[in-house]
Amino acid sequence: MISTLTAFVMIADGVAGLVRPDLIMSAMAGDGWPPETVLPIAIAALTAGIVYATPRTAFLGAILITGFAGGAIAVHLRVTRVLIWPEIVNIAIAVCAWTGLYLRKPGLRALVFDRRST
Repeated sequence: MISTLTAFVMIADGVAGLVRPDLIMSAMAGDGWPPETVLPIAIAALTAGIVYATPRTAFLGAILITGFAGGAIAVHLRVTRVLIWPEIVNIAIAVCAWTGLYLRKPGLRALVFDRRST
């Protein structure tokens, strides 16, 4: 459920950027991004969501989502210098990506909690 919701949010974000509603354009302009950057950012979000939703590439998708969320957080903090709603949402998306992956991949659980010393 967590993985599905995370993939859905990323894919929906990408699709919304491709459709280019005025709300997204004005929000990005407020962060200092020119209108021509909406399409590449939307493609990046859509790609990360699809890669995460695909079981064989979910680990790479979690890395992409974390990078995407980190970039969004950095941009918002550069502009606002305050932790506000967009940053909290992006932190939650990144945490959910890894939590969902952790819960559905036993190999990742074993990697994280393997107590044997090497």
